[in-house]
Amino acid sequence: MRKLLRALLPGLSLAILAACGGGGSSSSGAAPFNIFVSPTSATVDVGSIRQFSAEARNSAGQVVGGQQFAWSSSDSNIAQSLGNGRFKGIAPGSVQVTASAAVVEKAGQGPVRIVSNAVVLSVATAVAGTAAQGAPLAGASVSLRDARGQYAAASTDATGHFEVPVAGMTAPFLLKVATPDGRVLYGSAAGLGTANLDPYSDLLVRDWYVAHGSDADMAFAGQGPLPTIQGMALMDKTLSGMLEDAFTATGVPAHFSLLGSPFSADHTGFDGLLDQTQIDLKVGRIQVAGQSLELHPGTSGRLDWAGAGRSGTLQVP
Repeated sequence: MRKLLRALLPGLSLAILAACGGGGSSSSGAAPFNIFVSPTSATVDVGSIRQFSAEARNSAGQVVGGQQFAWSSSDSNIAQSLGNGRFKGIAPGSVQVTASAAVVEKAGQGPVRIVSNAVVLSVATAVAGTAAQGAPLAGASVSLRDARGQYAAASTDATGHFEVPVAGMTAPFLLKVATPDGRVLYGSAAGLGTANLDPYSDLLVRDWYVAHGSDADMAFAGQGPLPTIQGMALMDKTLSGMLEDAFTATGVPAHFSLLGSPFSADHTGFDGLLDQTQIDLKVGRIQVAGQSLELHPGTSGRLDWAGAGRSGTLQVP
């Protein structure tokens, strides 16, 4: 009996070691390292991007550097891999995200592929962003109206972030947030994804309505149309161009959209720009980072603008 046990022990030990493998696998069953992806679960909105990271670790738990990872989604119709751990939400649903690496375990043999643990990425249907006035608008009420007159609502968290579910609703969207001091800030979204609520988004929305002989408050209550996607994009691009020097001074990327680029209410980047901004809606004047800019909506969709040594007139659709 003892002889039989001694004969079986080596095989039993190998079986136990194989059964205790970690977050990766290879064709030989003895991977030189395992791959671990984090976070283990995440959410992304349709049209937005979520970043994952991967690490290779050996059996002692030490990081194995120099590995190139290939990323994949279990369903590219729901979430698409953009490479380097970045995934874009395409449609509502959930997918499994994995990272893999090809290694040569023995000289003269072809490479084998080690696959990570599978993590879950859920793709949501929402309009999300940050409500801020230089400081986050925490605990504020955010409301949204769609193109068919339907409404949805959510609240901001401690950082001013909000996420309004819009499943079954029709873009474009008009948003508003009520500040603690009773002021209302408006924003606009062409579709799913990011839409911010701050003094700049408010200025653009209100000026669109003035230029079209209407009022944002009445429109949100269902007594007027929503801003056109083309008109808001044109005004966004024009004002962003006027703010080019202020963008540079505060570290805001040149391609930043005042309506739809994500930011954090942490006094850096665009939030740092908000800290230095004063907007007078009555006269259409913006004071920011030592600059004075002006937007004057006229009639029939006309918008006169001046600032940064330039001026012009827009016909806003």
